[in-house]
Amino acid sequence: MYESFNDIEKLKACVEADKQDTGVGVSTRNRYPIRFILFDNFRDCYNFVEYLQLDRGVQVESVARWLDDNYPDYIITHVELAEQICDYIDKISPLDSVIAPFSELARFYNNDTKKSFDALLTTIKAKEAKPDAANKQQRIYIPVVGLEGKMDVFREDSQITIWRLTSEEKDLTYRLILSNNNDFGVQGLESNYTIVNNIREWLNIWKDTRKQSTPNIICKSQSIYANAIYAQPDNAFSYVTCDNAYQFLVHGLQLSFGGLQPLTSDGENWEKMAKCIDISQGFNFAKFVQKYFGVNEVEDYKDFIRIWFDNPQVFDRWLLARYYMNQKNDQGFVCKVLRETTAYGTTEFIENMTYNLPENPEDIKERNFCLKYAAKQKVQLPDNVESMVAKVIEALPAKIGYTSALTYFTGVSRKEKEIALTWYGQGKILASDLKPFFSDLYFYVEEGVGVSAGIPNWLETYMSDYKRAKIANCYLPEIENTINDKNANESEFVKWYHCFRTTYTELKDRGDIEVFYWIDGLGIDWIPLIKEIIAEKKEQQIFLNEIKIARALLPTKTGINKIDLQRLLPCGEHLDKSGDLDALAHKTNNICPYTLIQEIELVRKTIEDILQSYIGKKIAIISDHGLSYLSQLRNGKNMAGVDSDHHGRIALRKKASDITDDSYVVLEDKKTLCALKHESLCTKVPVHQGAHGGCTPEEVLVPIFIISSAPAACNWDANPITWSLSGTSPRYQIEIKNLPSTDKPYILYNGIKYPLHHVNGNIYESTELALDVTVNTVYLVVGSVEKIYKVTVSTGVEEDDLFDF
Repeated sequence: MYESFNDIEKLKACVEADKQDTGVGVSTRNRYPIRFILFDNFRDCYNFVEYLQLDRGVQVESVARWLDDNYPDYIITHVELAEQICDYIDKISPLDSVIAPFSELARFYNNDTKKSFDALLTTIKAKEAKPDAANKQQRIYIPVVGLEGKMDVFREDSQITIWRLTSEEKDLTYRLILSNNNDFGVQGLESNYTIVNNIREWLNIWKDTRKQSTPNIICKSQSIYANAIYAQPDNAFSYVTCDNAYQFLVHGLQLSFGGLQPLTSDGENWEKMAKCIDISQGFNFAKFVQKYFGVNEVEDYKDFIRIWFDNPQVFDRWLLARYYMNQKNDQGFVCKVLRETTAYGTTEFIENMTYNLPENPEDIKERNFCLKYAAKQKVQLPDNVESMVAKVIEALPAKIGYTSALTYFTGVSRKEKEIALTWYGQGKILASDLKPFFSDLYFYVEEGVGVSAGIPNWLETYMSDYKRAKIANCYLPEIENTINDKNANESEFVKWYHCFRTTYTELKDRGDIEVFYWIDGLGIDWIPLIKEIIAEKKEQQIFLNEIKIARALLPTKTGINKIDLQRLLPCGEHLDKSGDLDALAHKTNNICPYTLIQEIELVRKTIEDILQSYIGKKIAIISDHGLSYLSQLRNGKNMAGVDSDHHGRIALRKKASDITDDSYVVLEDKKTLCALKHESLCTKVPVHQGAHGGCTPEEVLVPIFIISSAPAACNWDANPITWSLSGTSPRYQIEIKNLPSTDKPYILYNGIKYPLHHVNGNIYESTELALDVTVNTVYLVVGSVEKIYKVTVSTGVEEDDLFDF
């Protein structure tokens, strides 16, 4: 018998009438006590059960009591459930009862292939009441919620009683989020969802639906997860089966990730992200990412690359990449490279970026910023990547010229630096072209010595020529001319050599120096770069107070000069050594001029390590001798009757002799000879190796850096000597008193920088100015101080008046 109601009061009236039934066929109806009541929603079901309990005094039996306590997530079979129901009816005979929840278990039986649900109902519908129970009209009420489709099979069955209460309300469906015993570590679920861990908990939550926090249920029961497919059709529940973290977050919890779709390359990253999510206060993907990385926004590629390097973990970079690509609608150079990147824990992203040479100016700008940032993070590219980058870059000048090719240089690749070094040595590019991507090389070559006072005029030019020759790996005529002049013989050498004092003489009375640091092989060619490195530390209260140039003792080797440097320290104290340019110079695998890149890296690291170790102390950085990379370009003199020392930069006679030669200096022992020129006295210096022991300026002159936590007192003063400039007198002269040794002055005229060269005394002079009669202002710059002076300018050449008597 099937009967439908659209009002619960009518259903109640039917219950009353059925209980007191005396009509035709009553004996049959009393013989089969079970009444199935179909509901469209749990609210109506609960109200009906409450009516039976309170108004009719009917007891309720929970199916959960029939589960095995040791196996709370085990679904008892339909046979077991049928047996339990039948046994229970006999046990309580002749009392009435409600068996609930019933459908919340029965809905998961396989009714597709095994027809377990049909078999269950077929069995229990035929359960007969005991005779006395039948006489007393025992009724067993079994509510069934949402399974109208499955119950239709029994609609015409005369042996079963089915009452259905229909409802017009369609928003009372429960949303069941199913997972295989997993909530993926998402936090805050309890505040928004009813959590079910097993079958027992699942059945228990239907005792009182008003106690449920939400119609959204997260069910982690493995049994329900495995059998949910059999629950359809079901108008009481909507099912969302989540096989992975992405489905759980997006389809289950319905969190929005801006339309992100899972990729095969995601790996376990969705699972890792799930563990980081807390939904107790809601969820916004953008705010989640910002909070996770501790930033206010990820607005552009500059934010992206900074966060990328601040967070090297694979998951962090995956999250950043997926978020950024989504925010940018997968547009822009970074997104293009990210599409080609799969291994977030390696340098693959940077490697892919180096290969890509875009033509769009914005893409080039984006690429360069990111790769320059990567270079600052000291990214090391694999050798095969370096080689590939080299091939791509070396082909550029033929296509777009050297200037345009430099647009793609970022400094992230060692090969880039080597190529730039080659081009600069060949004169293809200027020193200023190096600054955007290889600033350390730029500062190395920008100035010859880097100081203006206390040096002979020729030395600045010579050191500039030396650096050009070193980088070109070519013995320049300018070098040969200067050496043949200044080191023509021992007498000429001594003239300038003794203009400098030794490091010991310069510092022996300096009681303010707290720490001495010795860098082996540091020559004066490094002064400009070291000045810049120290200047970068001003915000850390580290200041370069003084620079001095001293001479090393002859012969210019460590064994001699270290002893003299050691005298600066109190007896018993050890002279600390940091960095070793000398050892690097003698490596047999050097390739000039590329060894300069290693030298630059070593100098920077050494200076930074020293400054980091002695913040707050006054320190002096000193050296025992310099190095020359030009001797390896010259043939040796192959002198007879001598032993070679330091690859022939020093020669040792078998016995003392007064014989002299313009190619060397003879020391007091009359045995030791030091090469005056770049040609070694014995065999040739090995190719690509640096050397020392001789008398060239780069070998014998060494720098002294005095550094402290306070800037040096600035009390210099300047007075113009030149008040007018003309085509016949285009050089600007100025007197500068008390010029700091750390600063090299220059003037700015019409936006062009002109270095000032020391003339004599306190007088400094510029090179020839490109005059403009409309520009009458000259700016003198010393360190960070700028002073302005007026001049009159005429570009014509004034001729004498031939008729002026």
